[in-house]
Amino acid sequence: MLTTGDGVTKQPGNGWSVAIVSSRESVDILRSALEAVLKALGSAPTTIDLVVNGNRQLAVQMAAALPELQPSASCPVSIRLWHIAVADKAHAWNQYLHLIWPQSDVAYFVDGYAQVAPDSLGLLNQGLDNRPDAWAISGVPTVGRTAKSLRQEMIEQSGGHGTLHALRGNVCLQLRQRGFRIPLGLYRVDGLIFALVAFALDPAANSWDTTRTVVHPDVTWTFRPLAWWRLSDLRTYGRRLLRQAQGDLENRAIRQHLAVQKRAPESLPATCSELVLSWWKASPSEVRAMVLRNPLRFIAARKLRRWRDWSLAKSAPELLAERNFVQVVGGS
Repeated sequence: MLTTGDGVTKQPGNGWSVAIVSSRESVDILRSALEAVLKALGSAPTTIDLVVNGNRQLAVQMAAALPELQPSASCPVSIRLWHIAVADKAHAWNQYLHLIWPQSDVAYFVDGYAQVAPDSLGLLNQGLDNRPDAWAISGVPTVGRTAKSLRQEMIEQSGGHGTLHALRGNVCLQLRQRGFRIPLGLYRVDGLIFALVAFALDPAANSWDTTRTVVHPDVTWTFRPLAWWRLSDLRTYGRRLLRQAQGDLENRAIRQHLAVQKRAPESLPATCSELVLSWWKASPSEVRAMVLRNPLRFIAARKLRRWRDWSLAKSAPELLAERNFVQVVGGS
């Protein structure tokens, strides 16, 4: 529960919400992600929001596929399909928080390419119940070249993974009430959220503590890993390397804003370009050292300098389809 400045106590409603965020996935992969979530539901009433950003064709295809679904969950389920005009995960996250999220007790976040394990959502919920001091909880990777080392690092040092994690509803509510928005164009969307959790949303008042995010070692997901012999995967890998180089710059700029300057999350610049380039100009020696270690960071910074039209970010999400399953399996 949260107490606002006017003394009114507010709390999220009952049940779960699941946001499945997608942009470049095929309809088959996104449908698999949705079907995996449906198999992982518990007994709590759940709203599943498919949030497709910048890919109207994918959104329309998924809308056509929704009537074919036959959930077997033992809880009321609402599935909503949204299209967001801007192809940007940060913007999609902002739209979800402020305009879509149904104020649930627990808010789960799943990447559109991942098929979560059947028991994953229940285990995450149980993990939060077991740790009332925790603000968030994350699963761990088991597929991919670096999965083993990353999983071990997460278990030993804490922290979160963007592919499958959950926030307490009151964390989402506080972010919404404070008007927090992720800078548009940011690549490390989930990393920023976990950083805010580590500071308990207030860097000026709280020290960094990654244990505010619980790591559940038995919660995971599967996906189709990239293969070097597929040309499309090689292109994807190249784009990923450049985005990761941008992410390195973002991490330093976010650290400067939160850990060094102790500024509030809602005071972050509106765009990633503003955030990174401001830090870039103010920290020349740090920039030089980072670019020497990885020249792709210089290319990433040049890309951020290019003008990008964010005017469509003013558009509201478009609800394309909705299905409700209210009958409880085994009930009368």
